[in-house]
Amino acid sequence: MTRHAYDCRVRGDHVVEIQRQNGVEEMDISFKRTVRVPDNCDHSKLPPDLGNFPLFKTKDYGHALPASMVAKGGLFMPMHSREAMWINFSGSTPFAVKVYVGSVNAVSGEAAAETENAKLDRLAHSSEKEKVQDYVVVPHQQWLDGVTCDSGFVQQFVAMDLGNGYTVEAQVTGQEARGGLQFEITPVNLGYLFSVQVKRLGGKTTELPIGAHSTVADVKRLMALKEGIPAFDQRLIYAGRQLEDSQLVLELTEGDETATFHLVLRMRGGGGPRPNNCREMGIAVGGFIEQGIVHDPYPAAAWNTAATVVFNVQILNASTFEAVTGIPAPETPITMETYSNLGLPFFELPEEKSGISGRFDLISVGEHDGLNEENFPVPIHVLGNFQPRKSTGIPKGSKASSDDDIANPAGPLQKFRHVSELVKEVEDLSVDASD
Repeated sequence: MTRHAYDCRVRGDHVVEIQRQNGVEEMDISFKRTVRVPDNCDHSKLPPDLGNFPLFKTKDYGHALPASMVAKGGLFMPMHSREAMWINFSGSTPFAVKVYVGSVNAVSGEAAAETENAKLDRLAHSSEKEKVQDYVVVPHQQWLDGVTCDSGFVQQFVAMDLGNGYTVEAQVTGQEARGGLQFEITPVNLGYLFSVQVKRLGGKTTELPIGAHSTVADVKRLMALKEGIPAFDQRLIYAGRQLEDSQLVLELTEGDETATFHLVLRMRGGGGPRPNNCREMGIAVGGFIEQGIVHDPYPAAAWNTAATVVFNVQILNASTFEAVTGIPAPETPITMETYSNLGLPFFELPEEKSGISGRFDLISVGEHDGLNEENFPVPIHVLGNFQPRKSTGIPKGSKASSDDDIANPAGPLQKFRHVSELVKEVEDLSVDASD
């Protein structure tokens, strides 16, 4: 298997960029500020994008940070206690992404340490094969708003100071050894990619990379990323027929890389709104949000496990951040009550439940404090495929990348395992348990 090297850098617009050296394959990750959804037994739709959290390189502030943070490298960002965030993904080709909150997998809810107890915990939480996936697949998964609980639901990412038992890591492992976030990114094998041509009415033709299991919806998403044409405005025609989003591209073209899809735009009417005293923070959970985890549509052979890239993002509370950098942390976002009073929307992305679930037993910040927060009504804007959760117009920074690679040379907490390998482990455990 060819390894291929990938660079991991932070851009001036506070976006982490993972890109193959001397190649066009790329994925972006950003951290979105947002309102905290009500922390109670109800569930909310997707909260808004209120701009990117600012990202800073630990190497630039090594003199003011504890040695443990500097050793992990990567980035840090400021968050206020009880502030919420969500993670935004985009990619030109497929990537498998593991997200850890502290040392706990945010999709499966399992600790990174592969103990017998962890394996038995996986068996207990995996009555169906699909439920054992512990990563997201980009670009199919656009966002991650929290730690997966039941199928189709997550508990919102909320920042809390370490040492008080709020964090996911403290609840699952009994300690807070890592804090922050860790990302483990596995790219697709380049030999697994094909190409398709998309021609517009004006004559311009765009060549797009696709995989063996890419659908028409994936082609639309790539056109949106590369040419800026919203996926929900695209209609693709091939052999005189309008294509459905669920159709497999290779079945349509029979592997012909000269095949050309013709793009016409959908006619649309008006729409809705689119140092020693360093206090590190960890991720706790808040209220419930409707969001599913997309099942991996690719076989195990599609993933280049030898090329996994790892980076860390550590979280400082507002006062520590200012002491370290000399820069005040951004003010806290508006409250849910104020957001509701302004008549601003939440968002809904219609999707089928995949059956992938994580932990059901995490205690939210509100539950920990004995609170049951009030619901506030907001209008709901239904999104089309790959339509963004509209930002509020926060100014964007430069897209120029830093020359510094922020990857963690220590590598992943766990070797990447395809969902089929996890399924086999669960099946083997089931056999052992029955003996």
